[in-house]
Amino acid sequence: MLGTYGSCAKIAYYKDRPVAQILYYPEEAIKTRAFKRKEVLVISCTYNPVADAQKLGIGTRLLKSVIQDARQKKTCLGNRPCKFIIAKAFNTGEALPLPEFYRKNGFIPTPRNDALYLPVASSYEEETPIREYEPLPEDLGKAVVFYGPICQFSFPFANRIVDLVKQVAPNITIELVNEWENPQESIRRKNWWLIVNAKPIRTFFMATERFKQEVKEAVDGKT
Repeated sequence: MLGTYGSCAKIAYYKDRPVAQILYYPEEAIKTRAFKRKEVLVISCTYNPVADAQKLGIGTRLLKSVIQDARQKKTCLGNRPCKFIIAKAFNTGEALPLPEFYRKNGFIPTPRNDALYLPVASSYEEETPIREYEPLPEDLGKAVVFYGPICQFSFPFANRIVDLVKQVAPNITIELVNEWENPQESIRRKNWWLIVNAKPIRTFFMATERFKQEVKEAVDGKT
């Protein structure tokens, strides 16, 4: 990413120590997407886990710095204008939920409501819809868990998902896939993050009991 596009992160320091980060990249850099919009900047994460550095506006300053760069054509998009910024927002259970954080900074929910966006040089462009996952014969009788290198949560989240699936189905075969090293595997499964017994799991794993129930129904072959 650095070699191809340049800087894709900013780090905030507080009292001479790194406490927060914001990670971003061009949408066209995403290896797992069959269709990509050009001149679109994606923020994958804004994160400040340090208790004594929270509620000081540090995350907001990081975000505003990226927005200012986008308006001045100084991002990893090169000297091209940034049409709009997409923010992938989820709740980690820590501090302020990311959807609320981005909304407070002017971001607007996308029509599909799975991300938020901020217009910069132009208005939002809807992405090409991804077709629903169609069962693959090789996915029967196993679980396929995807993770990526663009967020520090991705790999530990994937391992937590593996643990929960094992609690429901101790003997099931589990395949852990780095979707950026094997993008075609993700594209074939319509970029779904977890497939169990050829069924996509829709419940976020942090809703533990509901997640485990859905996994059990998939293992049992229920629809």
